[in-house]
Amino acid sequence: MVIKNREIVTVCCLLALVGSLLASCSSPPAMNKTRTLSWMRYEHSSQAIEVNSKVVQEIKKRKNVKIDLQSVPQSNYEDKKKTLMATNSIPDVILVNQNDLSDYADSNIFLDITPYLDKMPNLQKLIQEKPDINKTKVDGKLYGFPLVTKWSVQSGLLPMIRIDLVRKLNLEPPTTYDELYRVLKKLKEAYPDSYPFTSRAANGKTGTENLINPIAFGFGSGFTNITGSKIYFEPTANRYQFGPFAPEFKEAIAYLHKLYKERLLDPDYSVATSQVWQEKLSSGKSFFFQDNNGFGANFNKALQAKDPNAEFDLLPVIASDKGVKRNYIYQLDHLGEMYAISSKVENPEDVIKLIDWMYGEEGTHLTSFGVENVDYTFDGGEYKISDVTKARFMNKQDPFRAMQSALGTGYLGLALNADDHPLVPSSPPEIIHWSEKAMKDLVGGINFKEVNDPPFNKVEREMLKKIRTQLDAYVTQNMDRFIVSDGALNDWDTFIKQCKDKGAAEVEAIYNLAFARVSK
Repeated sequence: MVIKNREIVTVCCLLALVGSLLASCSSPPAMNKTRTLSWMRYEHSSQAIEVNSKVVQEIKKRKNVKIDLQSVPQSNYEDKKKTLMATNSIPDVILVNQNDLSDYADSNIFLDITPYLDKMPNLQKLIQEKPDINKTKVDGKLYGFPLVTKWSVQSGLLPMIRIDLVRKLNLEPPTTYDELYRVLKKLKEAYPDSYPFTSRAANGKTGTENLINPIAFGFGSGFTNITGSKIYFEPTANRYQFGPFAPEFKEAIAYLHKLYKERLLDPDYSVATSQVWQEKLSSGKSFFFQDNNGFGANFNKALQAKDPNAEFDLLPVIASDKGVKRNYIYQLDHLGEMYAISSKVENPEDVIKLIDWMYGEEGTHLTSFGVENVDYTFDGGEYKISDVTKARFMNKQDPFRAMQSALGTGYLGLALNADDHPLVPSSPPEIIHWSEKAMKDLVGGINFKEVNDPPFNKVEREMLKKIRTQLDAYVTQNMDRFIVSDGALNDWDTFIKQCKDKGAAEVEAIYNLAFARVSK
């Protein structure tokens, strides 16, 4: 009888143990549950964001993290982002720029990642390779994970024209802004329903800012910095300047007013989105732009489907009537843009580890190229996009961007450390040709790269916020008035006096003091 009781007890214990094991299998510990991470960035007009892209799926599979992508059209992103920051309701991870960190770091809405640096070997290595990342610190603290791009194709705010129509009208490609005006006038005469020169809002800047920036710089002045603040870095003086103070700036605005008055400039320049802008240039409604020249290849493909002779081409650097010749070109990295983590995020160490992994070799390859031996191969020290992946997208309007969109790769996808080198051979030949010309002009001293802001201390940040509240609004409301309205430029002296009264010279001084500290 005793033996039987022992057997019963043993069986019961075994059953309890099995039950407990089964329970643990069916209900895994919370630490093994998939984590969902809200992640917001802008959606560029050339590359749609797929919320369930290959990269999103692979990150979930490899790191047990579901990226909940929240995309906002680039034209609306600044407003959306600022609203979220002002109300302290940002998602777990959000794409910001250097100004955002400077303006909001003191409000503690972003996680200070400095204490976690010892847990981020990949980011530490990157900072050693690119010490300029340290310039994004606020009071010595790092709040953002910079977007790093290993791009080999150079583009910029470069002058692009329908060269086929210039030849058709027996005109010479313009080499000065006066010649450009005459060519645009001839194009308007030949195509009266067109607006030869069109512009757009893009890259965090309004349509007005995006229109003025390359023209003002080409005339010998400038308008905004890389983030849209009303100050720019003057390379010939090696200092920051408030553009409207220079007589060349007024000349640039007078030039734009002349184009507007004679209906050579698209009247929708201040409100046109990237989509509207692209439609006009790819359908023959407009013929000139001074913006990201890379779009020219897409426009050519669309135009040539109807007219094989249609062609946008890069003009030589256009000279002002004073002999100034210069263009803005993009940085080959994007250190001014970065992801910040909400200070409210749960288990920040987990987010830190994920992002550092994305900077590392495995994460970089996934977010740049896709899945190895499926989307790309690595052989003999070279990365190559697979033939199968190329074939999937070869008939798309823009095969490269269609591929990046579906995979979720690249700088406009989820990459923090984007590499485009394997993608160059599949780029349109004109892109490579324009890149070579842009690099040649950079070496020749007539192309200049955009410059990131220096870091500001707390007192400087507070002063800039206070001044910009009035100054930026005043400048913004007057720029369109000067371009659109006859006689408005007669008020220029009053405008300049008001800018001085509202602190424009103080903004210059603050920027140059901060710049001097990091230039020693």
